[in-house]
Amino acid sequence: MKKTWIVLKTEFLNTVTRRSFILALILVPLVPAIILGVMSLLKTKEPVGESGVSISVSQIEEQLPQGYVDLAKIVNSSPEWLGEDVLLLFHQESEAVDAILTAKIRGYFVIQPDYLESGSVRYISREFNPVTSLDSTWTINSLIQYNLLGEDIDQFDAFFFPLHVQYIDLAPDEAEIGIDIGKDPYAFYIPYGMTMLFYVLILTSASLMMNSVAKEKENRVMEILVSSVNPRQLLTGKILGLGLVGLLQLVVWLGSAIILMRLGGATLKIPANTQLSVGVLIWGIVFFILGYLLYGTIMAGVGALVGSVKEASQATFIVVIPILIPLMLIGLIINQPNSTLSVALSLIPFTAPNTIMTRMAVAPIPLWQLLATILLTMGAIILLIRAVSGMFRAQLLLTGQKFSIGLFIKALRGKLPDSIKT
Repeated sequence: MKKTWIVLKTEFLNTVTRRSFILALILVPLVPAIILGVMSLLKTKEPVGESGVSISVSQIEEQLPQGYVDLAKIVNSSPEWLGEDVLLLFHQESEAVDAILTAKIRGYFVIQPDYLESGSVRYISREFNPVTSLDSTWTINSLIQYNLLGEDIDQFDAFFFPLHVQYIDLAPDEAEIGIDIGKDPYAFYIPYGMTMLFYVLILTSASLMMNSVAKEKENRVMEILVSSVNPRQLLTGKILGLGLVGLLQLVVWLGSAIILMRLGGATLKIPANTQLSVGVLIWGIVFFILGYLLYGTIMAGVGALVGSVKEASQATFIVVIPILIPLMLIGLIINQPNSTLSVALSLIPFTAPNTIMTRMAVAPIPLWQLLATILLTMGAIILLIRAVSGMFRAQLLLTGQKFSIGLFIKALRGKLPDSIKT
């Protein structure tokens, strides 16, 4: 245990004292903080109205109504809920142009004479803004649909809102962890960002493990270490030491993200009630640790097999394929978080960390699935540590050998060729 602690402390201190690590740890949260600061500074320099509220040109334009010219003669009235000051009627297009130039409207729609055949509508504004123009088309669309449906509000509601779905949970007492997207639509993007953050952190920390082992093997340091430290103690110390490095990154970056959200929420127009669930945070840390232990152990095995750091980098792609599967299927997982495929990927240790976080971002997950995933992943980690410990013993015989998939599989099974053993 003492030797494991020495290896752990050495790996941790050697990594966190590197200049590159310190810069990455600081710059990742510092860059968005600077961007938010600049945005906030620019916002404070905007013109101030009589009420003391800062007003920008874009905000003024967004507050202006829009207009329309009905050349098809299909609009007879406007629904009450649309409001008289949302869409202004102009009988001539020249009147609408004058209204734009005098800042009475921000743009106007022209319903073409052949609208019933072509469905053609033009939109004219002072400057083209794809975001605001697309966002404002619902007004003219609602107005036209209301009139085409005979100005019947009941028909309009039935046409646009044909379903009134009531969701019933068949297991209301079952413990579930997740986020209710219906209550907080912004909450989806937070865990989604966490998923990508964990993906980067797991691979970064695991790659540190692989490079550490490969470098020590290439420099013949591993031969000295194995002669004085049990291979399992060496492997455990390295995994835990670099795991603490990854956990430090996670805490600093995630903590910085939460602080930036609180301080920059007004600048980014994030609702005040949007927050990261404590359950998601806790389970996220748990699955980050499990994911790192799993892939860190695999990377250590790769580092023991390859002959140099360069070959280790080339072999990384083979190892990361399983963790890429949830990212490639993320659309399917988001749309069907409780499908057979999503649950299966959650129970497979190599795809579990990212799949669980993605599912947790869009729907509650039964507690039994989380516990089953943890047990299966821990079992896989224990088996891999035993296998890689054997590979650490074999690495002395593999020194100078070029990496190959066949050699990798044979070493995992403990069936190295006699030519290498001797």
